[in-house]
Amino acid sequence: MKLYLRSLSLIKKNKGIAIFLFLMAFVLSCLVIIEPFFFKEIINSLVDFSGETNFFDNIKIVFIFWGSIVLCNIIVQLLLSYNSSYLATKTYSFLWRDSFEHILSFSINFFDNHQLGKVVREFERGVDNLYSLYIGFFRYTLPNLFILLFLLPIIFYLNSKMALLIVSVIPILVFLIALGIKEIQKDQKISDNDWTKLSGILYDAVSNIFLVKSFTLVSRIFNKTDKLRETALDKQNKANKSWGMVIGLSRSIGLILNILVFLLGSVLYIRNEMSLGDIIMFIGFTSIIVNIFNSFFWNVLDYSWQREKIKALFDIIDTKPEIIDKEDSLIIGRAKGEIDFKNVSFSYKDGADAIKNISFTIKPGEVVAFVGHTGSGKTTTANLISRFYDVKSGKILLDSKNIKDINLDSLRKNIAIVFQENTFFNASVYDNLKIDDKVTKKDMEEALKKARVFDVINKNKKGVGQIIGEKGTKLSGGEKQRLSIARAILKDAPILILDEATSALDAKTENKIQSAISDLIKDKTTIIIAHRLSTIKKADRIFVFDHGNIIESGDFNSLMKKKGSFYELVSYQMGI
Repeated sequence: MKLYLRSLSLIKKNKGIAIFLFLMAFVLSCLVIIEPFFFKEIINSLVDFSGETNFFDNIKIVFIFWGSIVLCNIIVQLLLSYNSSYLATKTYSFLWRDSFEHILSFSINFFDNHQLGKVVREFERGVDNLYSLYIGFFRYTLPNLFILLFLLPIIFYLNSKMALLIVSVIPILVFLIALGIKEIQKDQKISDNDWTKLSGILYDAVSNIFLVKSFTLVSRIFNKTDKLRETALDKQNKANKSWGMVIGLSRSIGLILNILVFLLGSVLYIRNEMSLGDIIMFIGFTSIIVNIFNSFFWNVLDYSWQREKIKALFDIIDTKPEIIDKEDSLIIGRAKGEIDFKNVSFSYKDGADAIKNISFTIKPGEVVAFVGHTGSGKTTTANLISRFYDVKSGKILLDSKNIKDINLDSLRKNIAIVFQENTFFNASVYDNLKIDDKVTKKDMEEALKKARVFDVINKNKKGVGQIIGEKGTKLSGGEKQRLSIARAILKDAPILILDEATSALDAKTENKIQSAISDLIKDKTTIIIAHRLSTIKKADRIFVFDHGNIIESGDFNSLMKKKGSFYELVSYQMGI
């Protein structure tokens, strides 16, 4: 119930429409309750009919009023239906926006520890099921609650004996609902978890389709998912059987109640305590109440299906980003680019230290290189500068300011990164390079030329309008890397991080682009992460990483003269 009420509380942004819907539900309940009274009047008039020629003149007023009530009922139903859809859609829209923005605010660490396909499915299913919940509440649940609230006192006022008979069945109906909920929620939760796992596997398979195809993993993955699908289906069918039994019993009770109302009505009719019209009127009331509880069954059934999906969405909404701005975070302009690491240590979640008590200073405009074996801490150190992760101990300063005190957006606007694994949107070259509203098509063309990729892009008749595919699959590795460099050129940030920026380029293309990189890094604080040590000869300083420690530092020539770890790395690559 707490989750249900929380779901409904989200409509508070649209109070005006919600109040109108409550009013319409109230009016509709009154119209539904009035209708059986017309049964009574018509039946009693027919019973009393003794051949009067003006009979229809006397009864037509009843039909006119009844027709008016039916017309009002239709109008109110239309208003309720349209406005409930409008409210549900509007709330869905705002919730989708807010939830999506919230997911994008999560720290990188969240995505390191959660399956992306699972998160996307939980997000989409959650907002979809909240939409359905709002429709069901305003169209069915709320009017039915109003009807019960008003109808029960009315039938007790009209005939307490008949009312007691009808009300005596309500506890049985409530018990059946409660019994069904208990059984279905247990099986539904297991089934939903299995379907969510399937979505995660599907996303992984599709996003790694080249791996799946090249290693002929289609059958293996399909067999794995098919077993899980069968399990999910079995659990869902078990839940469906529970509901089928409960709903069948509830409808049977409704039929039995009609018989009992006729039976009691007959007794009271013989005793002159009820008219025939009264019996038909109470049959109408009975049908309304039974239909309401049958509707409640379906509402509860829907909610049982929705519950775990909505809960999963709220779990996402309740997840707090690990890295957030302070309330008084500093908004900085263009940084000078001085970076200080002071006794910095860092570890990934539940892991050993990836960085161990390192300290260094990079001056504005200085070009430094991080080198070392794979897993030595180079990229991790660079990622800490952008505050993709927070340090475990120590601090990182930008222009003498702790980066934890700086607004995240203003910090990251000062840093351009060419990633080791190039990432692109499934959109046009133009959309991928439009990192700022100030960037023009001319700016893009200049950046593409500097990155030595302009001619490649222009081979396509659509030019920068061509779609490059999921993660840039329509481009070669070298083309993607050069496009990433063009993107960094357009950002024109004072701090530049090149994470294996030329690793995917052949020797000829690499030589061409080195001059562009030389122009790019002028007056910029630059960090070059490289395995190919030939790319860092001109670096002002080189930091040699090993198991999260900086074990050597200096320029290329001085490190070679030391004949230490750096010398061994270079010698190994050059085959000395």
